[in-house]
Amino acid sequence: MTATIELSGLRDQTELATATRSRLYGLLSAAFSFPDEEFYEAVRDGTLASLVAEVSRGLPYALEVPSGLALDGETTPYVEFESEYIRLFDVGAAGPPCPLYGGVYGGDRMKVMEEATRFYNFFGLRISPEMRELPDHVTTELEFLHYLTFCEVEARQQGGDVGSLLRAERDFLARHLCAWVPKMQARLAKQTAGPFYPALVEFAARFFAADQAYVAAAARVVS
Repeated sequence: MTATIELSGLRDQTELATATRSRLYGLLSAAFSFPDEEFYEAVRDGTLASLVAEVSRGLPYALEVPSGLALDGETTPYVEFESEYIRLFDVGAAGPPCPLYGGVYGGDRMKVMEEATRFYNFFGLRISPEMRELPDHVTTELEFLHYLTFCEVEARQQGGDVGSLLRAERDFLARHLCAWVPKMQARLAKQTAGPFYPALVEFAARFFAADQAYVAAAARVVS
């Protein structure tokens, strides 16, 4: 499932806000992916935190950026940052303590994956083999919302059906990211971890809750 997002000619605050939401979903998808050295440098020197803060200012609601997203030039080597991601999210004797798969938190993982896949398929999307992730992985779910919000901007520009997109965003957030990311956040709070990933999960959880409330209200207006 991939989408090339290029937004131009934004005409009003609603289109700008929607484009901002789309961009933030894309940024979070990259942030939750396995970290390479380039990403670590962006975290270490504050580039990522500055970008998230800049984008967040365009949201249609206030969203504070946690200080932990910037490591302020910390000298911890990349290999330790990578190892922490693996330890928290990827491996463990009985699985990682904080898996990035929503179905793990939902009681019936197969059902969760099937429901997510139905959302994707309804909008003509298929999981790209290059992603190498399952339908309930956080990056897959974030890419889907990145795509939906992009489609919403296009619909607004072209006078298309905005309501169905808003309802899809509302329902997908409520049934997936808003349902399981707070549970992951609670597990993460019990782990010994550096500042970045707890701050990232905290920010993501607040963004998902605020965005779900926003699109729920917007969907009522256009219904």
